[in-house]
Amino acid sequence: MASTSTPEFRHIFVIEDQKARRIIALDEPTYSIGRESSNDIVIYDRVVSRHHATLVRIKPSPKSDNYSYRILDGDLEGNHSTNGLIINGQPAESHDLKHGDVVLFGSDSKASYYIISTSLEIALFNPVEAEQFEGSMRLSEEDNRSTIINDIPENINPVQASVDLLRLSSFAELNPNPIVEIDYSGKIIYLNPPASIKFKTIHQESLQHPVLAGLLDQVQNVRGNLLLREIQVQGEIYEQYVHYLSDSQVIRSYLCDITQRKQAEQSLAQHTFYDILTGLPNRALFEEQLAIALAKAQRDSSALAVLFLDFSNYGRIVNAFGLNCGEYLLKNVAQRLTETLGTDGLATRWQGEEFALLLKRPGDQAQIIQSIEKLLARLQGLLEVSGQPLHLKGRVGIALYPEAGADGPTLLKNAHTALEQVQDQEYYSYAFFSPKLASKSNLLFRLENLLYEALEKQQFYLTYQPLLNLKSQKVTSLESLLRWHHPELGEISPVNLIPLAEKTDLILPIGQWILRTACHQNKAWQNAGFSPLPVAVNLCLHQFQQPNLVEIIAGILQETQLDPVYLTLELPETVVMKDPEYSQKVLTQLQELGIGLCLDDFGIGLGGLSCLQQFHINTLKIHPSFSADLPNNAINLALIRHIFNLGHSLNIHTIAKGIENNHQVDCLQDLQCEEIQGFWFSKPLKAENISEFLAQHPV
Repeated sequence: MASTSTPEFRHIFVIEDQKARRIIALDEPTYSIGRESSNDIVIYDRVVSRHHATLVRIKPSPKSDNYSYRILDGDLEGNHSTNGLIINGQPAESHDLKHGDVVLFGSDSKASYYIISTSLEIALFNPVEAEQFEGSMRLSEEDNRSTIINDIPENINPVQASVDLLRLSSFAELNPNPIVEIDYSGKIIYLNPPASIKFKTIHQESLQHPVLAGLLDQVQNVRGNLLLREIQVQGEIYEQYVHYLSDSQVIRSYLCDITQRKQAEQSLAQHTFYDILTGLPNRALFEEQLAIALAKAQRDSSALAVLFLDFSNYGRIVNAFGLNCGEYLLKNVAQRLTETLGTDGLATRWQGEEFALLLKRPGDQAQIIQSIEKLLARLQGLLEVSGQPLHLKGRVGIALYPEAGADGPTLLKNAHTALEQVQDQEYYSYAFFSPKLASKSNLLFRLENLLYEALEKQQFYLTYQPLLNLKSQKVTSLESLLRWHHPELGEISPVNLIPLAEKTDLILPIGQWILRTACHQNKAWQNAGFSPLPVAVNLCLHQFQQPNLVEIIAGILQETQLDPVYLTLELPETVVMKDPEYSQKVLTQLQELGIGLCLDDFGIGLGGLSCLQQFHINTLKIHPSFSADLPNNAINLALIRHIFNLGHSLNIHTIAKGIENNHQVDCLQDLQCEEIQGFWFSKPLKAENISEFLAQHPV
């Protein structure tokens, strides 16, 4: 008769899903895995496919007794699962399993594969048979009587006494981990020393003790397999391996203290999936939860919303109070977001002071607006830093599923596009994504690429518009104006060019190119023998707020050898008044270099008079709207008269812009306007045409 030897190793599959944690001993040739009950191994998770994977036993050779298992994505007919397999963090369609491999089927479902020694399994979980003890302890009859039998009380079965005595020197007694046995009636029949020390109240609490609670309920369900669960006893966490030994009517538990491991896992998870500063989920966890929420929304035909949130005044607060204040604000925002969203939403710190939010049950648009206004009001609540009251001003971009996208990346992108729209509109606090916004964003992206190309391939050029003194009829200065000639699109309108460049970081290198080119050209005209004239260069907000602006301008003047008095910088009053303290410092430094300063588009901002009060300005350029209807518009006539009178009183050179006809010129002469700029005198000219123009007009 052939002997049936026990395999040296056992193959164990530990399943963890939404329902439970189970141990399955693998010995069949194949196992189907999925959420349908017809599978050999059922995964209780709706994200898992009906037939998600297949385990196949493989042998190195037909005659070999050793084998392992290969896991395949989908079934044996070639049908793949929806979400695929992630094995040890990497996607795979097929994988030969090794000890310790971890297989992810979904966000909440995984399996671990182990190869364990059969002898260890027997030592831990198999009942000890009396015949085995008798065989293992068979001594001479005399020795037997002297060491065991004589010490046995008359009412104790000798065989049972042998079992008990052997147990004293067995694996269980010497094992440092707790081992507990109960019978099928719930009576405790064995505790090893560590169990007696660790679980001092187990006899009093009996089946209510965490180690024993619920074990009898699983007698019919486990059917000889291992039950693996985690329990907590007085603050310590244990992994409990439970084996139901139906032949001997014994339930044996082997417990491992995993408290330190769980603490380490929690710490690792905290660093892996949570933002260290705020404690909020990080981007990886947020995107995972968004994918799960989308799957549910698709299944239920329900809505959800993705939001991006930032703060318009965060940078100013950090500049005023420091980075520690910024961190304090972000922690406070995170706490308020968590409290406001509750279980219906999720927030993450996306980057910097930017947060992404998920609303799982957003309601209709009116309800979303109400929720956002409530959220912004909560975030704007009073904060105090160093005794100073602070109010954060939040801005929100919103993308709705399914209108604004059917997947996570698209919804996130479109929500951020909506936020950028709010950032451009200073007086709005939120915006919904729309296809029109997407079209505008795509156009901006394409134009930005064209701007890079234009700068690299030198498609930009400057024109210069002369200014005329009405009394002397002489050219007084030139204003440089940026132009762009694209080889395919032709001339790009300057009305669109500068605002587009200001929306990108390219305005800084473009601005330096304009400044350098204008200074080079002015010096070239002087070297050619023309009378020196100031050339004006416009600066926008981003250029003016460069920390090293003065150094850049001084360097270009030195490079081009242009006298600073022949350079004028034109600044809109809105730029100057954005940060008066900063403006005062920079304007003073520029004037110390000898550069002229001109306040452009005077009259349309909110701080025109305040500018004149706070800053020493050489020149004013009146916005063209004031001279457009002269002399027929009585209001404009009165306003422009007062501006000229103000300029004369303060000894500020005042220029009228946008002059296109004789009626305007006659009216301005009556108002004692000294200088004009506009098509009536000259349109903007290319550099090569300026030489001819200056030869024909006195300077």
